[in-house]
Amino acid sequence: MLIPVLPSFIEEMGVGIGLAGLGVSGVLIGTMIFDVPAGLLVGRFGHKQTMLVGTALLGVIALVTAFTTDFPALMVLRLLSGVAMALWSISRMAYVSDTVPSAARGRTLATFGGVGRFGAFVGPVIGGIIGAQISLEAVFIAQAIMSAATMIMLIAFTQEIGGDRADQLKRQGRSSLMRTLIDNGSGLARGGTAMVSLQLVRRGRELLLPLWGTHLGLDVDEIGYVIGAAAAMDMAMFAPVGYVMDRYGRKYMSIPSFLVLGAGMALLPLTGDIWTFGAIGVFTGFGNGLSSGAMMTLGADLAPRQRASEFIGVWRLIGDIGGASGPIIVGQIATVVTLGWSSLFIAGFGFLGASGVYFIVPETLRREEKQTRPDASPDPVGSGSASDSGD
Repeated sequence: MLIPVLPSFIEEMGVGIGLAGLGVSGVLIGTMIFDVPAGLLVGRFGHKQTMLVGTALLGVIALVTAFTTDFPALMVLRLLSGVAMALWSISRMAYVSDTVPSAARGRTLATFGGVGRFGAFVGPVIGGIIGAQISLEAVFIAQAIMSAATMIMLIAFTQEIGGDRADQLKRQGRSSLMRTLIDNGSGLARGGTAMVSLQLVRRGRELLLPLWGTHLGLDVDEIGYVIGAAAAMDMAMFAPVGYVMDRYGRKYMSIPSFLVLGAGMALLPLTGDIWTFGAIGVFTGFGNGLSSGAMMTLGADLAPRQRASEFIGVWRLIGDIGGASGPIIVGQIATVVTLGWSSLFIAGFGFLGASGVYFIVPETLRREEKQTRPDASPDPVGSGSASDSGD
């Protein structure tokens, strides 16, 4: 909901595009700072408790943000929102990694990404309408309401599994973060090249689309419609993407995703009205949809079974470095040169990421898993962890 309105909300405080990019990145910076501590907390207290705390914190912060009128206070709140998002995102990803067999992980996490993309489809449309018809502040209040609804669903439907495992790991003495880094350094370094690049392009795109729509003179609700249409295309891709990842390998969707996103960002400066802008927006939505669940699947494949939450905390930190950099790069280049050059620069990272995935990132779907039909009975949980999988 915040995507189409947040840049305008920040600019109303009297700051330029450079600080607007920093404000958008605030949540990503906060997430990045708290990724590793969040992973440790998930291992210590369990999945459900950390999800609840993160969701409650996000709702309270959204409510306070609605009444914030100066940029420094907003920046602090955005950083705290990132802390909340780290707790939420790492606990849910660790939950899936702990419960889903490797042979079904591509489909499961692609579906997981697709469900999230449904929110990304309706969210910008709703946010744009609320922002245009009521006020920009009302969007943050709506976010707080959605956080409360999410807490109710978590309490009703989520079972706690992390606490027992955390106790077991303590008895075994295997919850060391340093040991996780030592044992899995190669996988983190190689897989991280894809994670950084994709998150940088994704987050840069999230800021570029609304800023370019504003540059074209479109209203905030029109920008919301375009971003919603892009998210609809994005959302539609999760089923075939999950099938291909489990059948043929994780790279078969990641590389085309990078190439399409890069091409879309390169073409964005050529758009001049809502129709061409909308076409490129949908095209980039298609590219992003090709990576539905790809980085979550790669991270879950690489994560060691006994220390999944610690690994995923570091994994998310690597991605969030790229994610936090994207909007900042867009804002700074736009301030120094033009917004069009920002888009071209982000496009370059798309093509660079495709090369990195092809040459550096290991294929984490094992040969025996490739030969298993996607509808076959899955192996036991953890059969494809980093300690077992080859390159």
